[in-house]
Amino acid sequence: MKAMKNLIGCLVVLLLSVSVISCEGEDGAVGPQGEQGPQGEQGDQGTQGETGTANVIYSDWITNGFSPGGGLLQKIATLADQDEITALNIDLETSAVLVFGRGDNLIFTGVEVFPLPYTTGSGVRYTFTINDGEIRLVGFAPGSDNNDFDDFDEYKYIIIPGGQAAGKSAQYLEKMSYKEITDFFNIND
Repeated sequence: MKAMKNLIGCLVVLLLSVSVISCEGEDGAVGPQGEQGPQGEQGDQGTQGETGTANVIYSDWITNGFSPGGGLLQKIATLADQDEITALNIDLETSAVLVFGRGDNLIFTGVEVFPLPYTTGSGVRYTFTINDGEIRLVGFAPGSDNNDFDDFDEYKYIIIPGGQAAGKSAQYLEKMSYKEITDFFNIND
């Protein structure tokens, strides 16, 4: 009988212990933030991403737009008008703009591409301006009053929107060849 009482007493203590341990209490408040742990080791290098054009905008080759004849020292032709530029939703004043001329009339080794401004051996100067939201070609022939400005057959503009190339970066781009620019920005010719 005494063994029975001890057994019942042990069972009661065991049941009380189990019920006390298994009870859930309220969650306490969140404690203060602990100190920052040490910097972990550098992870492995990720794989190279695909080459992109960095939001670069470029035209197809555009046929020479200078009107023939006229006996002028200077001619202007529109390369991209205000409507085209507005549709691109860019500000030419804060962007890097590059223009290239392509033709086989300058050097007898085949088709050549040159950045503008460019001056031929005979002193004819080709350049471009940005006026009233347009990109315009300008041809100037000092000492000649009859120039058709046909040294280049086609022109292409490349626009790097503002924030992409400014200051020294834009000056660096202007010194690059057409091939270097197309390779750098992954531009299809």
